[in-house]
This record gives sequence, structure tokens and C-alpha cells, in this order.
Amino acid sequence: MNQKHINELFEIIADGSLDAEDIAAMAAEVVKAQADAAAYLLEDAESQYQESYPLPLWEWVLLEQLEGGLIFHAPTIDTLYAQIVDAFGDDELDLTVADLAGLDAAAALTKIQDELAPTYSLVNFSVSVAGEQQLVLVRTAKLERFFELASALGLSAAASV
Repeated sequence: MNQKHINELFEIIADGSLDAEDIAAMAAEVVKAQADAAAYLLEDAESQYQESYPLPLWEWVLLEQLEGGLIFHAPTIDTLYAQIVDAFGDDELDLTVADLAGLDAAAALTKIQDELAPTYSLVNFSVSVAGEQQLVLVRTAKLERFFELASALGLSAAASV
């Protein structure tokens, strides 16, 4: 596993909201989990990771590092969009959660993508253990590099619409 690739992936997702030291610490956690999963789990007694999950421990740790406004996951699109609105802050986006009422998931995702374009792209990212929609926002200008990094790391990533 290439820590440089993980750092760059985090930098793209964080989009300036984290400093280099925080990103390096996050990436180090991922590498540590990949290097010795058993030892990592012994040290992290609070971990909710289960061996039956459809992803390796290091990927679980990577996703945990993105919690708190860098990754969005929810059972419904309107709940997911509410998380995105919270991450941007009040009055930053014109589209409201109420605007998504009555739309199917595909139509709602298209409306959300239209709201975020051209600056950001919605990306389905990794595996959601709970079977929820799971997205990250990536600056459209960095989207190609993001997909290259995800592929190099063996992470699932695809445009959501």
C-alpha cells in the first residue's frame, strides 16, 4: 500500500479543510491497519469492525477517517443531501431537502449533482457496510486523479450520476 497515494486521496477529498499534519496522521492509521490488522484491532478496542464485512480493515479505517463531514452516507437521498447541506453550511446551496420530495433516487441525485456542478462531482465511494448510499464530493477538476488513486488503492469509486 502506498501511503503517498492515501495522503493524496485524503487531500482531494478534504479539499483544503484539513492541514497536512492531520492528513498524514489519517493516512498513517490506514497504513497501520493494513500492515497488521490483528494488532490494530487489539489496540483499537472501540472498533466496530467485523471480519464479516465486505471490505478489509484498512478500508474500514480509511472510511472512519473521513467521518465528520468528508463522507456522506444515509439510507435515503434526502437524508444524504441534508448531510451535504450541513457540511457546506447554511445558505451556501440553493437546492433544499424539500426540493427532493417525491423524486426517485436517480432523479434526486441528478438534481443534487446539478446543484454542485460544475465545482463538485458526487462519487459513489467504497462499500457501505449498512447498504446505504455512500458518497464523497470531489472537485470536478481533480476527479480524474481521484479515480486513478482509488483504482491504484483497490477502492471502489464511480460517478453517482
